[in-house]
Amino acid sequence: MNTADIKLKERVKELKCLYDLSKIAWEADNDLNAILTKTLAILPQAMQYPEVAEVCIVANKTHYATKGFSKCHHPMTTTLGIGKKKYGTIQIGYRVPLKGKKAKYAFLTEEKNLVRIVARELSLFIKRAAIEEDKQKLEMQLQHSERLAFVGELSAGIAHELNEPLGRILGFAQLIKKTGALDEQNESDIERIIKASLYTREIIKKLMIFSRQMPRQINAVNLNTIVSNILYFIDIRFQSRGIKMVEKLDPHLPQIQADEVQMSQVLVNLITNAIHAMTRGGQITVTTKRKKNHVSLTVNDTGTGMLPEVRKKIFEPFYSTKPVGQGTGLGLSVVLGIVEDHKGKIVVSSTAGKGSKFEVLLPLKQNGK
Repeated sequence: MNTADIKLKERVKELKCLYDLSKIAWEADNDLNAILTKTLAILPQAMQYPEVAEVCIVANKTHYATKGFSKCHHPMTTTLGIGKKKYGTIQIGYRVPLKGKKAKYAFLTEEKNLVRIVARELSLFIKRAAIEEDKQKLEMQLQHSERLAFVGELSAGIAHELNEPLGRILGFAQLIKKTGALDEQNESDIERIIKASLYTREIIKKLMIFSRQMPRQINAVNLNTIVSNILYFIDIRFQSRGIKMVEKLDPHLPQIQADEVQMSQVLVNLITNAIHAMTRGGQITVTTKRKKNHVSLTVNDTGTGMLPEVRKKIFEPFYSTKPVGQGTGLGLSVVLGIVEDHKGKIVVSSTAGKGSKFEVLLPLKQNGK
């Protein structure tokens, strides 16, 4: 085969490579993983010695490589990127050392140009995939925000509708109890009505906090005081269930600007959540400490823990793993709402069968304070 025929054969291979690449991109429909995986198969065929050519593509820190690439000698490297933005590299090499003229002309000038064209096209695919991913994330965030807004409006309406009749039920029940003209059974029934009303009122408070209907009262607050007061009552209540409460409080914890009632609500809800996760007893450890410009409040339990799919949903309104009738699914939603309203954040870690850890980080100073 003469030189002209060899060059023509090489050009045909290069053109076929570009055609196959465009076909892959069309069929993959922005599936970057599919595009890069299939590109590995077509690039070696465009080289002078396809039977020993190997390829490695690194894109966004993910590696794609043909089987024998680790055996390559002195691979040619081309950068993936657009302008100053770098996405990765393409490397092409031969898994056996080339000798004589083959070694000197391992990669033709045309092949180097081809790889640069492929790199440019792949860079465009990567950029397009990133844009599409960001678009999908924004759409999901928008849908989530709209859903939360609807749930908030619905919650506020329900809370206001229930408040008035509930107040009357509670008021009349307390008046009947004060008359003293009740036998033991009637007094027990009235007491149950009062307790049920108070419990329902707490649910309504959660709904109002969730829907931002209760204004904050910001004052200087020491979380250690809140923890000690709440654990005193909770510890007595749950000792019989084999649940041990442990305090690890920083004696030099600085005060923060916060709503004391809402901070109490956060702690109670986190502890209640932990208690429900420990059906066979265990230990709940409440820790406070300073972390740079934040105060940390951590509730750590030795309960059942959470699977990843549950962990993703725990802050969604009305989501609960408890049986019907044993939970509202508002506790952690309220916690998240309060913490974010205080410009803080929650860090959650959990392992199924080993327990969960909820860390609330609150700034020492509110913005503008």
